[in-house]
Amino acid sequence: MDVSNAIGNRIMALREADGLTQEQLARRVGVSQATVSQWESGMRAPTAEAVVALAHSFDTSADFLLGLVDEQIRLVPYFRELTEDEQLLLQAFSQLSAKKKRAVEQLIAALTE
Repeated sequence: MDVSNAIGNRIMALREADGLTQEQLARRVGVSQATVSQWESGMRAPTAEAVVALAHSFDTSADFLLGLVDEQIRLVPYFRELTEDEQLLLQAFSQLSAKKKRAVEQLIAALTE
């Protein structure tokens, strides 16, 4: 399976899980229904802008949509309200070992007392 098909399969699965038609998803992300159909069939890959719009629409990560990770993490709407710097900090934190996460948590607790 090529990359476009893998991305298309994920888009279709997420769209169907959310109970959306191709037309409804197209309106959400600002493209035509034909474009969504081409993504899902693997005939065309979404642009970087479209991947961001899709990730926001599905409350998931671009990494999941692109097949870079297999585990889907549904992002809470609050995440979208964070600044880009705050989002990057959270992403960096999520990649730390458990020991380093505890150290960061202790530092934050000390700074906010």
